[in-house]
Amino acid sequence: MTEEQIRRLMHKDSERGSRVLFDSYYHYVCAIVFRTVSGTGTREDAEECVIDVFLEAIQHFEEIQPGSLKAYIGTVAKNKALNTCRYLSAKSRQTVSLDSEELSRLDSGQDVQTSAEQSEQTEKLLKIISELGEPDASIIIQKYFLDRNSIEIARILHMNPVTVRSRASRALKYLKKKLSESGILL
Repeated sequence: MTEEQIRRLMHKDSERGSRVLFDSYYHYVCAIVFRTVSGTGTREDAEECVIDVFLEAIQHFEEIQPGSLKAYIGTVAKNKALNTCRYLSAKSRQTVSLDSEELSRLDSGQDVQTSAEQSEQTEKLLKIISELGEPDASIIIQKYFLDRNSIEIARILHMNPVTVRSRASRALKYLKKKLSESGILL
């Protein structure tokens, strides 16, 4: 079903429209969420995140610009999944206590400090990306997190591919400046 048909259905019968929205984008959202959450959380955590994505999309449906529903849902899915990972990581840090015997069993090749620094840098990066605003944040997430090319992004956001490349270029310059100010090495 097309976005326009989903919009009409949401206005006519919001319950049925919500169901169609869910059915239409379920696999898309699952692919994003499960790929992001895998290794950090359980299947139940990922499924709960998927539901949260649709809840937010339905709650803010009227605010979504026509023609950008898929991009909006993809961005929300990625952000919710990353937030879920952050929450689960913080939760596991709060509840895990290791005694000296358990510490000695840890793989000595594991660089915990580097891993923690990378996680912190990722968090800073996502915050700076969100400061770009739309559609630039969506373009960067689609291009560098979801591995889409300019033509695919342009189709999703109903923009010209040249405009997408131009906005991505300007957004990258802004990100480089902000990341160097934040102390994140490129």
